[in-house]
Amino acid sequence: MENKKTPLSFNVIYWIMNVILVLSGFVALGLIVLYVMLWTDFFGNDLQLHMNLPGKVNYLQCGSMSMMGTDIKVELVEASARIHFFNTPSFLARHFVSILMGVVALGLFMMWTFRQFIVNVRKGLIFTISNIILLQRISYSLVAFWIIMIVYTRSAFYYISERVQIDNIEIVDDFDNHIGILLTALFIWVLSHIFMRGLKLQQEQDLTV
Repeated sequence: MENKKTPLSFNVIYWIMNVILVLSGFVALGLIVLYVMLWTDFFGNDLQLHMNLPGKVNYLQCGSMSMMGTDIKVELVEASARIHFFNTPSFLARHFVSILMGVVALGLFMMWTFRQFIVNVRKGLIFTISNIILLQRISYSLVAFWIIMIVYTRSAFYYISERVQIDNIEIVDDFDNHIGILLTALFIWVLSHIFMRGLKLQQEQDLTV
């Protein structure tokens, strides 16, 4: 029986996933260390926390743009921004780091699951029940990640917008719905059913031989 050579693309993806998993593991370890340090009040009042501001901001101050000898009145609206907490209290930092740890843990699970799928394909095991389960796990994990992002952005927005007041800035509830994540989950779920169909056809072929 002739052994089929593994395509170069799968070998490249396999090693890239290994590198990403190792780097992500270091990130997760760093977050755990940071979380422990926050509980021991290691930073005191010197912690400077930066995070993406949920929603958008409107700058309530007009400017002008010169074009072809004409001054045009302009203003910046629906702009993305990052928020900087000076001397961040430990309880606030622990809250955001714990959420980030959960997101990283879910990301590690998805990457490890995808790596297992690539390992099976490299071995020539394509239409198997194991691959179907792995694809479905990735799909469900992406849906869970999408739900977490939606809940987090909404809750963080209302938590921050009710308490933050900055001159000439208006925080507006213009959110990114992360539709790309949901569409990716749907595509992988459909792909798992294609593999399921392929497994049935392979089993029927084996019975007729």
